[in-house]
Amino acid sequence: MRGKNKYILSVRSKEDLRSIALYTIAKFGVEQSKKYATGLAKELDLLSKNPNHGKRYLSTSKKMLFRYRYISHMIFYYPTESGIFIVRILGGRMNFLKHIE
Repeated sequence: MRGKNKYILSVRSKEDLRSIALYTIAKFGVEQSKKYATGLAKELDLLSKNPNHGKRYLSTSKKMLFRYRYISHMIFYYPTESGIFIVRILGGRMNFLKHIE
């Protein structure tokens, strides 16, 4: 991350990334997995610099959860003072509420 904007991954979002990588390798190969991961990292960096680019998804008493689609996945995050906190990265067809705490 450059500058003061950054993104932080939750434990569950790290697990999501690992699952995405393993699935992509099995289905499409190592090169496609690397390409997808690189593109996703760039999107996360851009989101950290402009958190309001995503759509409002769910409001709690203290903060707003945003979502942003990257190809076939949905990124769920909270804006922070220095960027964003990534809650989950889920497949676009999943039942989101079931997987977000």
